[in-house]
Amino acid sequence: MGQWTLKLKNILLIGASTGGPGRLHSILEQLPSDFLPAIVIAQHMGSPFIPSFVKQLSSVSSLKVLRVCDGMELELSSVYICSGECRLVEQEGRIYFIHNEYSSLPYTPDIDTLLFSAAELSKSIRKMGVILSGIGDDGAKGAKALFDAGGICMFESEESATVYGMPRCAIELVPQADTGAMTQIITAMKHFGEKSV
Repeated sequence: MGQWTLKLKNILLIGASTGGPGRLHSILEQLPSDFLPAIVIAQHMGSPFIPSFVKQLSSVSSLKVLRVCDGMELELSSVYICSGECRLVEQEGRIYFIHNEYSSLPYTPDIDTLLFSAAELSKSIRKMGVILSGIGDDGAKGAKALFDAGGICMFESEESATVYGMPRCAIELVPQADTGAMTQIITAMKHFGEKSV
């Protein structure tokens, strides 16, 4: 337990909406089996569709892909798919989810909620927040909180995104963040993973 806790120092957080599923397939296809950070994905999608989405992602990824449930702890080299309302909590060296399947928030799952909670984790945890294609502004305020707390942020570029709403709103609030096409985003993710040792 002690060794595992020491190693879990890096979390990659991804928010997506319209156009997101295909991008998430591409990301997980290309991340290596020795990618150490825990990956938490908030893809706007109704809860009834999450189990089949987890199955689809599992079929293309060499990493373990799991649906979030309440109290689930983050582990190395694992991918967590949010549904409803998901928050990360840190207690006595453990990082785990508080999960509410029946959220009344405007987006499901809500990216801002996830990123706000990640921003509150200790500074010893390295965090990278990525906002992909999507309608609306979900994730922008959370990305700013994450960036202000010392996290890395990267947003999909206008040329790359199917819908530029979410990335545009995020870059307006965090103009210092990098933007890029999917190939650049995946490269940045791999670089983040290489620094996780």
